[in-house]
Amino acid sequence: MRDHIFDSAAERIAFSEAVDFLEQGRVHLVPAPQVEQYLRKGLWQRDGEGYRLTDEGLRQHEIAVRERFSDG
Repeated sequence: MRDHIFDSAAERIAFSEAVDFLEQGRVHLVPAPQVEQYLRKGLWQRDGEGYRLTDEGLRQHEIAVRERFSDG
């Protein structure tokens, strides 16, 4: 079944890299348009002054991690 959140594995992997920045407290390194896209898609949500991963965001991140480390 096609995943409708991302158009490609590369987009999901870029999302996973953004999650890494989020978890490291360096969300400022993620371009603002990408942050807004993740919010619109329900992958991140606002949490006070910052953001947090949603359940769907976590699922997509886990898929991307498997893709990132199975491609090498």
